Amino acid sequence: MKVSRRALARAGAAALLAGVTLVPAAAQSPAVASATGRAALSPTPAPEGAVHALAAQLGLPERQVAQRLAAQDGLSKTALAFRDSQGARAAGVWLDVMNGEIHANVLDDEGERAARAAGIIPKRAAYTTAELRQVHERLNAAAEKKLTPGDSSWSLDTEADRIALDVPAGTDVEGLLRVAGVTGADRAKVSITTHQGTAYVRTGLVGGDGLYDEDSRRYCSAGIMIEQAGVTYLVTAGHCSTRIGAVFRRDDSWRDNAGNTRIGEVVDRQFPRSDYELIRMDNPRGWTPGGSAVKNGSGDFNVYNGYVHNADNEIADNGLICASGVRSGWRCGTFIDGVSTYTTVNENQEEQTSYNQVKVLGMQSVGGDSGGAALFGRSAVGTVTGGSTGNSMKPYTYIQPLSTIAQQFRPFSTVGWHQ
Repeated sequence: MKVSRRALARAGAAALLAGVTLVPAAAQSPAVASATGRAALSPTPAPEGAVHALAAQLGLPERQVAQRLAAQDGLSKTALAFRDSQGARAAGVWLDVMNGEIHANVLDDEGERAARAAGIIPKRAAYTTAELRQVHERLNAAAEKKLTPGDSSWSLDTEADRIALDVPAGTDVEGLLRVAGVTGADRAKVSITTHQGTAYVRTGLVGGDGLYDEDSRRYCSAGIMIEQAGVTYLVTAGHCSTRIGAVFRRDDSWRDNAGNTRIGEVVDRQFPRSDYELIRMDNPRGWTPGGSAVKNGSGDFNVYNGYVHNADNEIADNGLICASGVRSGWRCGTFIDGVSTYTTVNENQEEQTSYNQVKVLGMQSVGGDSGGAALFGRSAVGTVTGGSTGNSMKPYTYIQPLSTIAQQFRPFSTVGWHQ
């Protein structure tokens, strides 16, 4: 199904608005302002392209959006500090960034009092985060045994206080839960949604510039650059090529300052359990933003201030993540607990499962956007790997966290394209 960019923008905006009550900044409650005021002293600005895209999605002034995005890091810190203070009783926190609010699930009166004292809005919940994660791990174990259907996913939905399981229509859901060991009282911890046809796609290119693999002619997006021991690598999605040694070039014949279209070759590839690969760049300082980056209209292009080491500990649920792709440009969505898993089926009808993905709600990606950089403020989150197709009423995108790569390549630093 072909969907226009205007339709995608409307869908993305609707998904964001569904969880955000828009009010002027002055309407922020005094309690929340006092709890989060320190964030305003050292805000982290978002990329200009992301601010422009989000303002257009929400119909808000760019200045207001920029202020709220700059403050969200402080909101996250306050929210996560409260979550950590709850210990084993923690039941999840989430943000309403555009309203400057923090919400938290609590189990009892004591939790409500603690939340209100911290300037946080409480909501009664039935389950702790630890209880829900146990259910998620059982579904992961079922996926390891190839017991979950293709085109399915599951993640921890903090605000709903459930594991959100999405499967193709016609799936024997109760049978699936039984073989996964999710029975009895645990069954109530799972909410079910279904979809028609293929819901999950591993898309092509993000980061602003397009690139393609000489072997497979697969198109993707340029993403985050990292540097280790004097060597610069471009991170993109692992499904963008088929082998180590594959050569990537620009997709539009744009050349570096030495006249070359070749970017480099793949030296490490992890897929499908993780979904990333590293392209060792031939001439990293020769690539200044141009070509499709200029066409997208933003001069602010993937400039990083470090990276998110652990999304669960640095981004509260509903924190806004923005990504840029060669097909979609900049777009934004809301973070959901980073223990998402999804199973898809490739062109050979082989089932492939990716674990520990970051799920971003309200962000639509299309073919060519895979590999693109995702940012939280100025901090790199990771690279786009897939998400819902264009006919989804509730679009979302999956991100391979850069922290996964860091486990293998420490020490390294992120490198902004402007450097």
